[in-house]
Amino acid sequence: MHRSLWSFSLSASLALSSCLPKGCPGVKGDLTIDSFQLYPENTDFDAKRCVAYFSVLYNATVAVYDPSKNAVVKTLAIPGLSGNPLLHSSGVQVDPRDRLSIVIDAGSSFDTGGQNISGDNFLVKYGLKDDRVLWRTNLTAVTDGVYSGYQDIEHDELGNTFVLGTFPSSIIRVSADGKQATPWYLATPPDHTVHGYSGIVNIGKSLIVSDNTDGQLYKFDIRAQKGTPVRIPLSSGDGAIGLNLDGAYLPPRYSDKVLLISDNVNGTYVLRSSDGKWNTAENLGVIPNSLLSEGGTTVASLQIGESIYTVTEFFGDARVPGTLAGNRTSFPLVDITSQVQSLLK
Repeated sequence: MHRSLWSFSLSASLALSSCLPKGCPGVKGDLTIDSFQLYPENTDFDAKRCVAYFSVLYNATVAVYDPSKNAVVKTLAIPGLSGNPLLHSSGVQVDPRDRLSIVIDAGSSFDTGGQNISGDNFLVKYGLKDDRVLWRTNLTAVTDGVYSGYQDIEHDELGNTFVLGTFPSSIIRVSADGKQATPWYLATPPDHTVHGYSGIVNIGKSLIVSDNTDGQLYKFDIRAQKGTPVRIPLSSGDGAIGLNLDGAYLPPRYSDKVLLISDNVNGTYVLRSSDGKWNTAENLGVIPNSLLSEGGTTVASLQIGESIYTVTEFFGDARVPGTLAGNRTSFPLVDITSQVQSLLK
């Protein structure tokens, strides 16, 4: 990968900028979350409550993590869905209406690499004030089961939800009240054996997705009635970003100018748009997956305070009999803040 040089002043301004409220306590350094069978797949930080949400993959629940205590303080269960061995919990994000969006997906799609996409996928809206499920929408029914592998989420300013699917690429738009769910983008022909979109972020008027098919980034006009992907050219770092892409994340401290793309094997790719418009992008390099030798898979990124962490999943753990997941009790959050900063110089 090629690294582009910027002036010191611009690098410094990026480092000091922050969109997070100052009320949440910061943390630094590597962390270890002690929580039996956590197996986090995706995450989001709630700046209002100063907690992070982790989707608990195999139990199809959501863990509420308090960084100040370095502990899981609560588990959100979805009646009728959590605890179902056929279902996984993947995408999780706080929406503009202070609700939590949760994707509960058909695990077979990911377990078989798209060979078997049977089973239902759901978008669940959880009321954080009410502490209960408000509604859920069956995403599978929107395309009569032709598209599956739903795993990530974004929102527009009105609270509409855009749910990203992988087998093959699709984006389902769900209205803020959950009453309308429509195909916003569908890859054609619908070959579910193709591993497509994997991560999605919002930069205001546009959505950006990472595509496993060619290892590239694509941009959508979020205001359009239907989504049309436009490839974002890479001005440095020729070729595919990666071949095992997963979550996408815009660390708030960089004001939409830095994008982190998780690669299950290689680690975390760092990309930059000098103006935050993402008409072009620089691929600055990759922060290696430091837990690969231990069976760790890089799946997501998370900013807590001013620190940036990678989230690691362990797919290879043997299931504990009588449960839905492995016997792991400790899950690392690796601090990559200084490595991101180094690539931005």
